[in-house]
Amino acid sequence: MGKRQIRIFRRDLLDHQFELLQSPAVQVVLRSRVVLNGKLKRLDANGAELQDLRFDYHTFPLEQVEEMIYDVEAPY
Repeated sequence: MGKRQIRIFRRDLLDHQFELLQSPAVQVVLRSRVVLNGKLKRLDANGAELQDLRFDYHTFPLEQVEEMIYDVEAPY
């Protein structure tokens, strides 16, 4: 089994809201090139909230997000 990364850019985030919220872990790449890793708790037009591996919460507006990345298992 392998993994594939699914990249979702800022303009498509709300279209993929359900799969991002269901994913056990996402990486959020901000426009400042800072990468946050954790569980996405909220995603809507106002912004997003992420809980990191230390259980801290990070909130940010969608204008600051460059892309979100999550993994899926591939059948190879």
